[in-house]
Amino acid sequence: MKTLPMLCIAATITSSAGAFAADYFRDDFSWGYNTSVWQARNGANGTPFGCTFNEGAISPSSHGITLSVSDGTCSELQSSEYYSYGKLQGSLKTGNTAGTVSSLFTYTSWWDEPGRAWQEIDIEFLPSLGNVVHTNVIYQPEGGQYQSWEQDVPLGQFGLNIQNELLTIGFDWSATQIRWYVYDASDNEQTLRVVYKDNGDGYIAEDEIPAYAWPVDNTKIMINHWHGDNSAEAFYFPGQYYNQAAWAYYDFIEYIPH
Repeated sequence: MKTLPMLCIAATITSSAGAFAADYFRDDFSWGYNTSVWQARNGANGTPFGCTFNEGAISPSSHGITLSVSDGTCSELQSSEYYSYGKLQGSLKTGNTAGTVSSLFTYTSWWDEPGRAWQEIDIEFLPSLGNVVHTNVIYQPEGGQYQSWEQDVPLGQFGLNIQNELLTIGFDWSATQIRWYVYDASDNEQTLRVVYKDNGDGYIAEDEIPAYAWPVDNTKIMINHWHGDNSAEAFYFPGQYYNQAAWAYYDFIEYIPH
């Protein structure tokens, strides 16, 4: 998923994104989001996004927040600080509005530090795809070729439906492996997908990512909810949008460093 974070970074962040890694946090979103952890995004990304991020589209409740989408308006939170290897997980539920995306992901790029490659690890839900989780790793050097390693994993095999119930999901990111997981209907952790950093044997296996493309830099953590602009790119991802309002509810987000 393409996203361009705010260019201004909170004063609590060190001047070099690559030199900073924050510690454990958990936000249960009680009457809003923790402003020491998150910044709300205001602004546009360009195609295939068909909406402008607006902090007013984030609604609090006694426990959990709702990220809303309407025609031309979407919502995003991004961490104020940068994080390294660890487990990122959360609990969320989303509606069934075609052409929208709700997500939990890590992101950093040249917008954070000149010359840095775009590096992203994704958990995304697209109603246009049905009851699946879209997993992805993205890599692009500044001015270079975009590459991604996508895989959609059906959730019904675990007794889950993202549109009907809260789903607890996450990934564990290390120097050599990324493992996506979910808690099934019996609350047992189930592995969704595993990818590995290429071991240097001269052959890139189906479940390997080239060493040069492995996400290594400290990164922001983000959640967002948006709709496509019905361009050719958007028809591929996230599908046609019919100008309908949508919602995504987040119960908590937790980061556990290694």
